[in-house]
Formats: sequence, structure tokens, C-alpha cells
Amino acid sequence: MSNMKDQTNSDPRSATIKHLRETAAGRVENTSLRSVAREIGMSPTGLKKFLQGTAPYSPTVRRLRNWYVQYAAKLDHVVERHVASAALSVLVHDLPQASRGQTAACVLDCVGRGFVDRGLSQPGWVNELRQEYGPEHLA
Repeated sequence: MSNMKDQTNSDPRSATIKHLRETAAGRVENTSLRSVAREIGMSPTGLKKFLQGTAPYSPTVRRLRNWYVQYAAKLDHVVERHVASAALSVLVHDLPQASRGQTAACVLDCVGRGFVDRGLSQPGWVNELRQEYGPEHLA
């Protein structure tokens, strides 16, 4: 773990890390540090440092996003922006960085069309994520 604290600013990744941290902290309060660390696939010490504000390495962020998407799927009946953002990040993670934004845009276009084709309103997060996660933000 890096000793740098992550700074919440206009960077979507910082907001995502903040939300992941808050969700993990809430889960720890309801269960235990060790059980949540096991769910995520990280050490209890690593999770403790993350919860204290240490900026995680990329592989840890990926584990946290994967856990979050699985955890949120069990709890939420409505997909919220944070869940959609984490899921999108998980889906495009293994692509070369230069391709992530374009691929994410394609995924969001398909999801948006799915709603429209069925006569449903698109969730607000579809357009929010199109604007928020351009190629420069999907790292």
C-alpha cells in the first residue's frame, strides 16, 4: 500500500475510491474486518490501511470493484450510479488503456438503447457515465 492519501476532487476515480471505502467500512461495521478482507481477497492489514485512507494499488482497486459489484448486486434492487461505474470499470479493466473509454462508451450506448427499445426511460447514470468516464478517466 502506498503511504499517499487519496484526495477527493473532481476525478471520478477519487469519488469511486471514496465510495468503495465507505461501503467496505459499513460492511466491516456489520461483520468483521477479517471476513470483509476475505470477501474482497485482501489481507486484513491491507483492508485496515485502506479504510484509514491509504491509496490502494491498482490490483487492490480491481479487487475492491469486483467485490463491490458482487456485494451491491446482492443488496440493491435498483442500479445506482456508483454500482454502474464500478461494473463498467471491471468490464473494461483488462483492455489497453487507450481502448477503455471507447469500449465503455459502446457498452453505455447498448445499455441505453436497451431501455429505449423497451419504451423505458434511461437511468440518469447512463449519460452521466458517458460524460464522466471519457478515455482519460478509465485507468
